Amino acid sequence: MAKGDHPPGSEPFDVTLPEGFELGAHRSALEAAAKQAGWTIERDGALIIVRDIWTENQDHAALLIATKMGLPLERLTVWAGRET
Repeated sequence: MAKGDHPPGSEPFDVTLPEGFELGAHRSALEAAAKQAGWTIERDGALIIVRDIWTENQDHAALLIATKMGLPLERLTVWAGRET
């Protein structure tokens, strides 16, 4: 999805992976998903943050990342309402 082209009714969410989580074998799948969807992957110390997940709600944002990473939803932290 091109930058600035977001579905109506969606908002940006950031998803934080568990502190110290190593992408390992999941790196290529997450990077491919991020490239296709226009997400940004950042590292802040021991945290990995996937930013700019445009969707309708935080549960769906977490589900998108958990599905790509093979993680249980409860291991992710979702941040909403960030200024764009």
